Formats: sequence, structure tokens, C-alpha cells
Amino acid sequence: MNLFDLLKLWEPTFSPEQTKVHLARYNGEDHPLDVFIQGGFDVWQSRQSNRNFKLPYVVSLIQAGSPTRWLFAGLFRTMDCVERDGPKPDYIYTLERVPAAEEWVGRLYLSSRYTKRNSYPYGQTLAGDLAVTELLAERLSIGHFPGFKKVNLTKSQLDVVVQQNVDSWRSALSSVKGIYLITDTHTGKLYVGKADGETGIWGRWCTYSTTSHGHNVALKREFGIDAPPEREKDLRFSLLEIADLHAMPGEIDARESHWKEILQTRSHGYNLN
Repeated sequence: MNLFDLLKLWEPTFSPEQTKVHLARYNGEDHPLDVFIQGGFDVWQSRQSNRNFKLPYVVSLIQAGSPTRWLFAGLFRTMDCVERDGPKPDYIYTLERVPAAEEWVGRLYLSSRYTKRNSYPYGQTLAGDLAVTELLAERLSIGHFPGFKKVNLTKSQLDVVVQQNVDSWRSALSSVKGIYLITDTHTGKLYVGKADGETGIWGRWCTYSTTSHGHNVALKREFGIDAPPEREKDLRFSLLEIADLHAMPGEIDARESHWKEILQTRSHGYNLN
């Protein structure tokens, strides 16, 4: 089954000749899949550096893993475009979602042989090249808690988990204390931290979601109020080990010190003590 054939069924006036396709890829600043899961895709897409959506329809696809795999993010009508002045002029589009296609948003995965760097091809270019390969039972979301050994979150993913208060994550992370690892993917530096409060790892990580730095001195310098906003996108959160909520503070402290020594985060990372 081809996506454009489905779109014609959902929206009878749709045609490839009247369509621009938005192939949403990582742009050096934002991962569109993270933006989509956070619920900010429409606003993110509406801001363009050029007049990319000159035709009546926009088909939005998000790169999902490989260069040829795409997630259907919506069919839109182009309603308006306003040029905004500034050092780098940009364009703010008003894009209206087509209701008939909404049931499939975040559920349809597609395959395409198109690998050119142009992120805004005309509809005719891809009309016969977007085969449906998978249909999810539910719209893509952050997903259920994968198990303590598999936790590896970007800052934006952590924000989604906290802001949406995802039950499986909250239940798991609030049930344990432990030692966690923060990785700065830009510098390669690491920070080893402990969560020994009553709300466990969940409570500690909620603070990181709010502040980016968790009030740690070295992290504050890198990710605090004076840091470029995009720096927080370099953060990843994972777990080194977990402990029972009744574990004694001294035991948690000893394990934190152990991991700092193993990973040399005092001399080569963000730990100052």
C-alpha cells in the first residue's frame, strides 16, 4: 500500500501535484522525532527559513532510524505565510491538519528509496515511493519503562517522561534509590550522581528536567542560566546501579564514590568532590 493512495482516500481533493513533502530530519539542533513525541511538532514545523510550503498541501514525514524509514506525522493544508524580519529572516506558516488523516499520525511507518538531501521535495517526486511497512496499534509515544538496565534518555525524552508523568517510568524510578550517569555528548565528559531521597531516582531526575543542571556546581556552569539553550540537548541520562529505598545513606555514598573512581569523573568529568 502506498501512502499517497491512502491520502487520496482520506482527502479526495489531495493530489501530488499540489503537495510539498516535508522530510523532517535532524537539523543540527533538534531531533524531530523527539519534538513530535513532546507534542511540539506543529509549532516546530511552522517556522521555516525559506518559503518551503508554497503549495496547498504538506505531507510531513519524520526520519525514524534509517535514512529510508519514515514516520507519518500528518497531512496539512497551507493556510497562510508571514515573513518575519530579523538578522536571518524566516517565515511563519499557518498549517491546518486534515482531520481525516489524523487517525494515522504517529502510527504509519513508510519506506522510501529517496535519499537526496533535499528535505522539501515536490509530491510528484515521492508519489510512487512511499510504501507502508508498519502500522502501530497506538500513536508513537515515549513508550513504557524498558527496565533499569536499558534506561538511556536524552534531555528532551526525560522532559516528556516528567511532564507527561508517564506512569510506568514514575512507578519504576520512584521505587529505587541509586547511582546515575549524566553524559555530555558534546564534550564527552561524565557526571556521576546519587539519588538517595524519599522519591528515589524519579525525584532527582525531575529536578534535572526542570533545571538541566540539578544544582550541581560544575553542571551549573555548563548548563545554567548563562549557557546557550541548545546545550541541554547534549545531555543523556542513564543508570549505573540501583538500590532499595531503605538503603542507608552511607551505602549510597560509598557506591557513588566507587563509580566516580572507576569512571575518573573527578579528574576528567564534572564531579568536583
